[in-house]
Amino acid sequence: MATYSPSLEEVREFAACGNTIPVFRELPADLETPVSVYLKLRNGGPSFLLESVVKGEQVGRYSFLGVRPPLTLCAQGDRLVIGGTDGAELERRNGDPFEAVRSLLAERCPVEVPGLPRFSGGAVGYFGYDTVRFVERLPTTAKRKLAIPDMLLLFSDNLVVFDHVQHKLLVIANMQTPGQDLTTDEQIEAAYADAVSRIDAIVSDVRQPLTPPVNSPVEGEAEWRSNFAKEEYEEIVRQAKEYIAAGDIFQVVPSQRLSRSTDAEPFAIYRALRMLNPSPYMYFLEFNGVAGLEESSGTEEPLWIIGSSPEMHVRLEDGRAFLHPIAGTRR
Repeated sequence: MATYSPSLEEVREFAACGNTIPVFRELPADLETPVSVYLKLRNGGPSFLLESVVKGEQVGRYSFLGVRPPLTLCAQGDRLVIGGTDGAELERRNGDPFEAVRSLLAERCPVEVPGLPRFSGGAVGYFGYDTVRFVERLPTTAKRKLAIPDMLLLFSDNLVVFDHVQHKLLVIANMQTPGQDLTTDEQIEAAYADAVSRIDAIVSDVRQPLTPPVNSPVEGEAEWRSNFAKEEYEEIVRQAKEYIAAGDIFQVVPSQRLSRSTDAEPFAIYRALRMLNPSPYMYFLEFNGVAGLEESSGTEEPLWIIGSSPEMHVRLEDGRAFLHPIAGTRR
């Protein structure tokens, strides 16, 4: 018989402390990997995989998978679209996207449940560079060159967590209640039953045999393109050297964006990066079907973000920020 934590009786006590309570079930993880479970759970809609690859000297303990987010936020400038499940548009707003994130998170009062990692549900996504204009007053000098929103967030209540130390899976479903004095026993029981049902649905999918993905032949002769001409980039390097010689700066990284067309399946690209890249932290974000995406990007093209990081950048815990910047970025 399956065991869920916390129990219904414990949840009744937790309900006095907040309105978002994670319920979870443990499974052995000796026959699964984050990749295999993600392939079983992804359904073409919004989802994510945040992975600590088991290699290298510094390995994170947890990998996180999120599917079927009940809420999404898409922002382009001050135009915001809040979405629900299946890409339904719930609300449009105008204003500061950071304030929108704060207000959406303020509606959740999460309860800390023993036995769970630091992250058991919340917002996952990205903040584009131009969102800094809502933090500082800066001139707009560059034209928009990428057809993607400034901000995309998935507010995930359904997660699978790999514990690489104890070799187990935690299947988590966050239950929502009105909170504190407004919650009745009937509401608690209904919310708990819904969370258990979502957990069981995920467990059922995880236990299904994996159908290996079909890797179609990929055109390998496509031309790589830079956003700079060779002469433009060389001039930037010369200017940087002059700034260093003048003492204005001591270090600079003149970057360029390289792009090419590909018909490779996005998760196949992630799997290749996973095998070739030594970085311990990797991420695969799928935003297909997010309300407002097509309007913000001006295209019907789907959006995935794939990447890796050599180390953790920042972690906030108990009101303290822990920074681990890459060498050369700390003074």
